[in-house]
Amino acid sequence: MSFSLSRRQILVGGISMLGVNHVPSAWSNTSRPKLPIPALVDGTNGEPVDLQIRSGQWSFLPGVMTPTLGINQDYLGPTIRTRRNTELNLNYRNTLEEGVAIHGHGLHVPGTVDGGPQLEIAPGDHWQPVLSIVQPAATCWYHSHTHGRTGDQVYRGLAGMIIIDDDNTTSMELPNRYGLDDLPVIIQDRTFDAQGRFVYSLNDAGEDGWFGETVIVNGVVSPIAEVPAGKVRLRILNGANARFYIVAFADGRPFEKIASDGGLLESPVSLTAMEMAPGERCEIIVDLSDGRPAELLTLFEDEVDAEGEGIVGNLLDLLGGSDSPVPRPSLTLKVDRTLLAHTAPVPDRLATISRPAETEIINTRDFVLNMDGDEGHGAHAGHAAMDMTINGSAMDMNVINEQVRRGVWERWRIRSNQGAHPFHVHGCSFLVEQMEGVAATPDQQGWKDTVVLDDDDWSEIVVRFDHQATEQHPYMYHCHILEHEDRGMMGQFTVTDPTG
Repeated sequence: MSFSLSRRQILVGGISMLGVNHVPSAWSNTSRPKLPIPALVDGTNGEPVDLQIRSGQWSFLPGVMTPTLGINQDYLGPTIRTRRNTELNLNYRNTLEEGVAIHGHGLHVPGTVDGGPQLEIAPGDHWQPVLSIVQPAATCWYHSHTHGRTGDQVYRGLAGMIIIDDDNTTSMELPNRYGLDDLPVIIQDRTFDAQGRFVYSLNDAGEDGWFGETVIVNGVVSPIAEVPAGKVRLRILNGANARFYIVAFADGRPFEKIASDGGLLESPVSLTAMEMAPGERCEIIVDLSDGRPAELLTLFEDEVDAEGEGIVGNLLDLLGGSDSPVPRPSLTLKVDRTLLAHTAPVPDRLATISRPAETEIINTRDFVLNMDGDEGHGAHAGHAAMDMTINGSAMDMNVINEQVRRGVWERWRIRSNQGAHPFHVHGCSFLVEQMEGVAATPDQQGWKDTVVLDDDDWSEIVVRFDHQATEQHPYMYHCHILEHEDRGMMGQFTVTDPTG
């Protein structure tokens, strides 16, 4: 990296910017679609939630149908709503001609129901996990985690959102009307060929993973959502295979970040822009009481800093450059004053987060993500030629890389030998102590399950695992650039009760 401040420090500092994503000419003069709102499925009553993994056809390009995968629908899946201290009973049925594993990303559940690659559902078979939901309210998600094929299956559509509620959040004055002032926003990027089909190849991916050219939100390009003239909550998921996004509103309006991966922050953090790595979730509240539309921009972070000259200077160039392309919003919030608005202020206090004392942290582990383990491969070799390892080892389904004791705090230090990576850990939420060598910014001080690291310095987290993961059904830690994961940048670990 060519700049001393972390990306998160820069964005929390209050920079607003304009950005652009590529839009095929076929969309340039078309009418804007409405934001699709995935069906909401109630998982709180203990009844089985039927989830059919299926192939489909979805219209991304007007008049053209694209072959896709989905869960209960042609592309993506329904939003599953559950609640703390209830059981979530899922019934997956695989109607495809290929195996699929489905992981509950962000859920605190045992390895037997975590949905790792050991739990692949064979074609024509089903899987019925029962999940005891014990964690606080959070926006989580579910997606393919099939060994060696995660990137391809997620790219084609196997992903959806999970919302966990609890008594604390439902008692707060927060927007909570799903599809009205509480919107799921799944941001992805895809490339299409002349026939409107997906373009994707694991072996042809660049060293940083597979980058799509076109931003889609909930499966459509540049949609419009009609919302009340008040506070609106966006549950934003970076569902990309590999891209880091910077999101902001075109008019520079501030918003309040209220939650990260694992739930509410202690207090809201005011931002005008934020970076999101693949797999991360952020809940924000934006105020539309002025009646003006709010255009959400999705900027490709790799294009902001394409020459490695630093994000700050490039953002300022985008702000002031007269020759900068006119951005197309990835989502427009259009005010409808006939809708009942949520006007209450955002609470000053959202949650209490208890951090472990230094004396409670009993072990430290180091993880180094490596992209060129074979000396015969250059640092900029093609993706298929590069070794993708953690601590020198590529993913092996028959190898347990780490053994962790249940119920005790550990410090994990993670860095890479090349570039930025989002590091995800299964079965837990953790607290970030530092990112890329600097203290975590206020908006990163809540519960997380994905942390960004790079080759400048260590990122450090403190973590405790409260559920078991056996050798037969271990947890994973891995880079959440899906092409890196599929190429081997992943490890397995068990969680067992202390002995002696």
